Amino acid sequence: MQAVFHFLLMLVFLIIYVLAFIIVKPLLLNHKRLVSTLSLKISYLIYLATLLVCVYLFMFYGPSDIENQLSEVFFFTLLVSLFIPNLGILFRRKVKKHRKEYNYVFSTINLLITLFIIYKLDQFNWFLF
Repeated sequence: MQAVFHFLLMLVFLIIYVLAFIIVKPLLLNHKRLVSTLSLKISYLIYLATLLVCVYLFMFYGPSDIENQLSEVFFFTLLVSLFIPNLGILFRRKVKKHRKEYNYVFSTINLLITLFIIYKLDQFNWFLF
């Protein structure tokens, strides 16, 4: 029965990732901002893949006493890190004037949050086999 849950969750996460890939359209590039657009889209897809893998591992292999292991600052930082990259990719078309800078800033934010998540997983020694 647990194998069915593993399979279903993997399928749901794969669908989420494919939908994000379709919405972000990483192969559709702006010729004026080729590098910055590509860096934003690729960094977001890397962030999303890392997040989905971590959520999957947490759900099935994470600690049962999580409330005793997380500080309030870490929990708040984790919540912020869930929203900032998603908001950045959603509002990118609203920015007209400084779009290159916007793309580079959010590419950096996406990669820093990805590194933060991986660092915390390693620090807490969660989910690692």
